[in-house]
Amino acid sequence: MQGTLSPAVRKSLIFALMTLFFYYMAYNGVTTAFSRYAQEVWGLTGGDFALALMVVAVTAFVSYIPLGVLAAKIGRKKTIGMGLVMMLVSFIVITFFSKYHGYINLWFIIVGIGGSAVGVNIFPVIVDMCSNRELGKYTGLYYTFSMAAQIITPIASGFLLEHVSYRTLFPYAAVFTSLGIVTLLKVNHGDSRPERRENILQYLDN
Repeated sequence: MQGTLSPAVRKSLIFALMTLFFYYMAYNGVTTAFSRYAQEVWGLTGGDFALALMVVAVTAFVSYIPLGVLAAKIGRKKTIGMGLVMMLVSFIVITFFSKYHGYINLWFIIVGIGGSAVGVNIFPVIVDMCSNRELGKYTGLYYTFSMAAQIITPIASGFLLEHVSYRTLFPYAAVFTSLGIVTLLKVNHGDSRPERRENILQYLDN
């Protein structure tokens, strides 16, 4: 990074990578530990909790393209922020369910959409801060931070589940999602800037 980015862009890059890290800490923390949580807290069997995870996966899959279109209209940062807020609200609400109810699947749908909103847009935010010849380096940074979170979060969430309480899972995810929202607010570069494209089109029409 040194020597290739202005201080302002470098700051945005760092906070974007932190947002990526916190997102995976929250999202993968839930998806990797949910089966144990569902058995211990809600008393579910394999088929029951598999449905909730499938709801998240299917919802995320079908929302990838619409959320990419939305980001082109309102900007990547706003779309990512919307996704993180959706995840945060869902994690907080799910925390208060002492037993499984079909209504919980609605909140998992929201988690799936929110996670997709972040996942689809955070990568282009990061790589848009680099030049074409440095694309490989910044792609490497993306995967380093995302994989680091995916390695750390099963260990961290698993420790809390085993040594504190199984009910810590969704508060754990809520905390990291909140941190992701805070760091996203510091990202001021790498957006799709729809308003800038509109201005260019107006200029060409003149």
